[in-house]
Amino acid sequence: MNFKSKKEQLDIAKTTTCPNILEKLHNSQYMNVRRAVARNLNISTQVANTLVTDPVLNVSYMALKNPKSTVNRDLCNRSIVGCVVCEKDERELDCTTCEEKNKSFIKKKKKKKFSFFSS
Repeated sequence: MNFKSKKEQLDIAKTTTCPNILEKLHNSQYMNVRRAVARNLNISTQVANTLVTDPVLNVSYMALKNPKSTVNRDLCNRSIVGCVVCEKDERELDCTTCEEKNKSFIKKKKKKKFSFFSS
């Protein structure tokens, strides 16, 4: 399957229930597409675990939150800012104009408790 545009990839990543398509999309060059795949509950455990180690924290953070993920990644020493924990739909995500992107994770962590970080 050949995906032509970023928009097409995002639409499919957000709406498909087919694990085979999601497996192909998890290697996308676009961070937002990989992030959308990481949030899709229809991904396989293998894809979820692969995305946990994605070099882009926006992707790996969402993969850690996916219930299909069975591995841990310690993000305690990373700079977690608002854009990493953002819950916006990836099709609408524009990090360059977002006012939340520079807010620290510490503020968000007080509001929401995340238990998947290893110590």
